[in-house]
Amino acid sequence: MQISSFNRSKYRSFEAPGEDVILILTNLYALFDGATDPTKTMLDGITSGRFAAFTCAEAVSRLWATQKLARDEELLHQVNAQLEQVLLQKIAQGQLQAEGKPPSTTMALAWDIGDELLFFLLGDSGVRLNGKEEIILRKQIDHVSTLARMTIFKLLREQDLDGDELEYQTRQVVYFGLDKALEQGVLKSIHYQNLLERIKLNFPASAEEGISFLKQGVVSQHRFANQEKLPLGYAALNGKSLAGEGMLCFSRPKSSIKSLELFTDGYFSLPDDVTVAGWEKEFAQIESIDPCKIDSCPAIKGSTSIEFSDDRSVLIVQYA
Repeated sequence: MQISSFNRSKYRSFEAPGEDVILILTNLYALFDGATDPTKTMLDGITSGRFAAFTCAEAVSRLWATQKLARDEELLHQVNAQLEQVLLQKIAQGQLQAEGKPPSTTMALAWDIGDELLFFLLGDSGVRLNGKEEIILRKQIDHVSTLARMTIFKLLREQDLDGDELEYQTRQVVYFGLDKALEQGVLKSIHYQNLLERIKLNFPASAEEGISFLKQGVVSQHRFANQEKLPLGYAALNGKSLAGEGMLCFSRPKSSIKSLELFTDGYFSLPDDVTVAGWEKEFAQIESIDPCKIDSCPAIKGSTSIEFSDDRSVLIVQYA
């Protein structure tokens, strides 16, 4: 058996760590991708997303070491409950607001229990089995944000913005909302209305909610976390009761698995090779053809001269 992993902060100069966390224990492997907070909340000197990812990694380690880690979907709730306890402590210490945006993270976990491999996915960190079978739980709310970003990026590009400034201004609109952009004159009324019509056309079942979300911006996205009744609701490890799309637990006979790969969404396409070098080569290829992430690999953010679109991590276990 061979285990390999790679973790890269989005900051090109390595000026700060990213929000991805890798965990490797005996026969247990996991990745956590902390949610980036546009308001830049810090806890214990690190970003809130990294704090959530580290806290959940510690929770898994503690439960595993004490042989209390569940082997079914209860595992997700165990990890979330331990995150909740830590966040309540931070609220009591005055580091967090009780009604504010809670730190949040994804999780992709594989556990070798002998004849079986157990898999636990929460959020959009993915798994690939035997170099072929891909399982990624994508959020509809991200599709809404991505469509809006692509539209805004192209509008601002037509206004002769380019380079880092184009990406920065696009992020400002997406993060802080269409209403603010309209008020500040960044978006014209006709473009504002046209974008809302595109949302209605592309997301008819959740158009009203999607429009409300985009008007307020990604800074309001946390209100959809673990809200199962909302069309754009999604599951997240954030200390609140787990609910919504984006949770999956399954198992496979160990004899059927030659390799498993866990990865975060900083990789925008998957390589043919089951190697770290293969993943990095694929990443470099995408960066060379679509650094802005609006054409072949549309995403919520693009790369700049200072940072890549996102942190990226991959963990590979090869059994044969």
